[in-house]
Amino acid sequence: MKIINSTILLLLLFAIRSEAQFIQNLPDLQGKPLTENTYTDVSGTPFLLNDWVKGVVEQSNKISYKNVDLKYNTYKDELYFKNPKDGAMLSFSVPVTAFSLEFNGKIESFRNAYPAVDNFTSKTYYQVLFDGEIKLLFKSFKTLIEVKPYNSTTTEKKFIDNSSYYVLKENVMKKFKPSKKDILEIFKSKSAELDTFIKNEKIDFKQNQDLIKVFEYYSSL
Repeated sequence: MKIINSTILLLLLFAIRSEAQFIQNLPDLQGKPLTENTYTDVSGTPFLLNDWVKGVVEQSNKISYKNVDLKYNTYKDELYFKNPKDGAMLSFSVPVTAFSLEFNGKIESFRNAYPAVDNFTSKTYYQVLFDGEIKLLFKSFKTLIEVKPYNSTTTEKKFIDNSSYYVLKENVMKKFKPSKKDILEIFKSKSAELDTFIKNEKIDFKQNQDLIKVFEYYSSL
């Protein structure tokens, strides 16, 4: 009985400690005014979502804030928040290491501090689709291009959506295509089991939810 009571006490203390990390008083959240281009002459948007979205942020000082109005600029790979006092868009004074956004009826998690790869650094945010021994990471980013419409003498600027998939295995980042061939290569040691699972489940590699199913199945083997 003493062991059980001690375990319950430890769990309660952990829960209290975890909750204490959240700062309810959002006006205490420190930010800096933005000096960036407003992109009024560019078609499209630099943001993942145009509207403000409620979310949670965790800063490098280990302090977290919840119920924050957030916007994620995927062109500059920067996170902004709405000042609860005057509604102004601000950048964070303390670097954000992780954040989550609630949209499409789900909570999506983003994190940085992964090994540098391609043109991305350790400060780059990735959407964490599966957080296991082998992590499934999705990178959504935008590029700014100039195009000249047909029969026009002037050029126009527009944002283009891009995305890449990565796995983090043994602290090494590797880009892959969401395909059966690449997936079986990633999970070589269990390729036979995965091949059967993919056929039985009729996995659609164009769907993130199906990719997650594959990673979940591998982790269960």
